[in-house]
Amino acid sequence: MAQPTASTTEPAAPLPSARTWALTVFACAIVCYAVYLARAAHEVAAGNGLTTRSISPPVLVFLHGQGRAQPPWPSATRAPLPVLFMGGLMRVISEPWAVALSSGIFFLLSVPLIYLIGHRLAGRAAGLLGSVTYMVSPAGLWYGVSGMTESSSIFSLSAIVYLLMGELTWGGCLLAGAAAGLGFLGRTTFKLWAPVIIGYILWRTWRQGPARSIGLALLFIAPLFAAWLWFGVTMQHATGKFGYFGQQDISLRRDTGLYPGRSSSLALESWSAPEFIMQNKGVMARKYARIAEQAWPAVVKMGAMPFLVCFFIVELFLMIGGVRRGTVHWLIYALLLLQLLLTPLASFGNGGVGENRYLDPFAPLAGVLGAAFAVDLLRRKELARRLAVLPLAAIIVLTAIPTLSDLAVGPYHEADTRTWDETGGYLASHAAAGDVVASTHEAMTAWKSNLHSVGLPITPEQLLRMDREMLAVDWIYIQRRGGDNADRTLAWEPVISGDESLPGFEIDHDFPGGAILLHRTP
Repeated sequence: MAQPTASTTEPAAPLPSARTWALTVFACAIVCYAVYLARAAHEVAAGNGLTTRSISPPVLVFLHGQGRAQPPWPSATRAPLPVLFMGGLMRVISEPWAVALSSGIFFLLSVPLIYLIGHRLAGRAAGLLGSVTYMVSPAGLWYGVSGMTESSSIFSLSAIVYLLMGELTWGGCLLAGAAAGLGFLGRTTFKLWAPVIIGYILWRTWRQGPARSIGLALLFIAPLFAAWLWFGVTMQHATGKFGYFGQQDISLRRDTGLYPGRSSSLALESWSAPEFIMQNKGVMARKYARIAEQAWPAVVKMGAMPFLVCFFIVELFLMIGGVRRGTVHWLIYALLLLQLLLTPLASFGNGGVGENRYLDPFAPLAGVLGAAFAVDLLRRKELARRLAVLPLAAIIVLTAIPTLSDLAVGPYHEADTRTWDETGGYLASHAAAGDVVASTHEAMTAWKSNLHSVGLPITPEQLLRMDREMLAVDWIYIQRRGGDNADRTLAWEPVISGDESLPGFEIDHDFPGGAILLHRTP
């Protein structure tokens, strides 16, 4: 009788667990982030986050009405989460690294979460495709060093989806609520997304009994409510109004046509969102229609992950047609639909805000659903694994091209940062402590000079009114703006070119590139 061979008697080696693969992907993300950060920290992160020393004219108008126009100013146009993280990190590391890591922490934590979501949906291949594509995309690496809030929003949304994928538990709903609360502190839109998530919890659990279902929903609400309450009380103390947030006013008034040749974000006006909408119903309706025409097709481009997002959209139509069944899919679809309906209320272009800032937080989730669908299709076609690797690898490589291109142009951006170092250094050495600068680049000016800076109003007349009635300025820094921001300096061209003077101020210094610095005359 033939003896069995070793290959037939020895058990197969166990495959690595999902957690092991998630940790492996996490380690790779750390390496990629370290490499990218080494070049990009001083470039992309510049000027993001130190908003307590800079202020926009609309917020200044509001604070003037509250009797609080003098610095230091509250951070009323930036969510508190990045400010808190940066403030803590700056105690131990340099400012550029603190800014970059304030978003990088959430990027790194999101990568294994995306993997675990993909693994639950369609196994290891889907987890790897979704997480690695996200890792190398602009939605991943680029936002991860930016200091902006997209990375924290991505982490919070991913955590909520992962926790609510399977059987809903008391602990899972509580943790999902904590993730939503954290997300709210980085992006106040979470309070608008919350009803959709609550509805999903009730839909999934109602058959288990109304008492349990409502209890799970309340557990989700509790941490989010606590975050909302803390933010509201904090802004009440800082600004005199519960939950005041100036970004809503600024975003709503952009692209309305009410500020021809100017920028609403630099106008000496302050509105509440409902007040402006009710007084400008027709204007807002026309704006909504116009922006919606641009916004909704942009869903394919979100996060610069178009290949996986296309798979996601195909699966969405199949779901709607009843060909496929899903649970957590509907949560993602509903959240994204709500965001698509909200986006036209904000702005594209005017003020330099691209459409993807509003949609990008959903890109990794859409991408991992698309990855799971793509892997499922390959399995159904019984394509050989070696052949399947090629198209999946192509998706990853093509997604990484914008990030690789950003690495290639690093020296250009680093030179731009050095220019700002020179500008800030000049101001810091010539200004007195407590001086205020009106600037076309108020955040960068405040950061590099360590002075207080207010956004340059859109006309010289408004600057003089602001200087006379609200806040006296000692310096004025003007740099020509281009592209969608060109209207911010059109009215200042005669002053920049020297054809006209500004009463009460004289030119102190000309900078390379046509920028000028004015100082108050004795």
